Amino acid sequence: MSEIDFKNILKVIEREMKEASKIFFEEKPKENYKMKGKNDYVTIVDFKVQEYLKEKLLNLIENSSLLAEEDGLDKTSFSKYTWILDPVDGTTNLFHSLDHSVISLALMEDREIVIGAIYDPFKDEFFSAIKNKGAYLNGKKISVSNVEKFENAIIGVGTGGSRMDRTDETFEMLRFIFDNTAGIRRIGSAALETVYVACGRYDGFIEDGLNIWDYAAGKIIAQEAGAVVFDFHGEEINTQRKGGIICGNKIVTDALKRFTY
Repeated sequence: MSEIDFKNILKVIEREMKEASKIFFEEKPKENYKMKGKNDYVTIVDFKVQEYLKEKLLNLIENSSLLAEEDGLDKTSFSKYTWILDPVDGTTNLFHSLDHSVISLALMEDREIVIGAIYDPFKDEFFSAIKNKGAYLNGKKISVSNVEKFENAIIGVGTGGSRMDRTDETFEMLRFIFDNTAGIRRIGSAALETVYVACGRYDGFIEDGLNIWDYAAGKIIAQEAGAVVFDFHGEEINTQRKGGIICGNKIVTDALKRFTY
């Protein structure tokens, strides 16, 4: 039995994430940014949100550590309690004023995700989950859709990350989904799209080539909402490596499993 009161921890991080999100509206990302790679922006907002939350989180749980996007992936940073933070998931959207960007935060206990929290400041929506306690949106319980036929499903598709050099495979995947479902959606934030599955706005989501900070919070929220969640090897998502995410109800994930390798 953990000595940490996860329910109280969640209340604190909700407050701090909402406070940090004010930075989204105070700074001008187009005036202070750099490129980390092709179509990979990092802005003053990313750094300031991360800086603000880093201090708060490390003080919240004694001897905890932080793995955050703008610090990079450092395996030595894991401890008994490790925070996984993406200060802005959807930075390209933020840069282009598309208003589909979120703060994504997870807590791992002994390498197992036990809390997930994703805050969308543009819609004032706070998605959250504690292991074995269900998933919630602004305090109300949420669940995945009950779509019964893949042909009636709306599927979110991510095309970034490692798909950049797999054009033919990516468009084959898009073509299959286009031909066999009610439609494709692409927001450009894996965290946001995963929780859209959790609350039933999407029927499924699929994206490869993600880092742990892209999927950690969304993974537990989707699972606690009843989603089937696995990686592109058809396995439980591994928090130790880069990978993808496929999620939705069983009917949807059975159809999307064709893209595992």
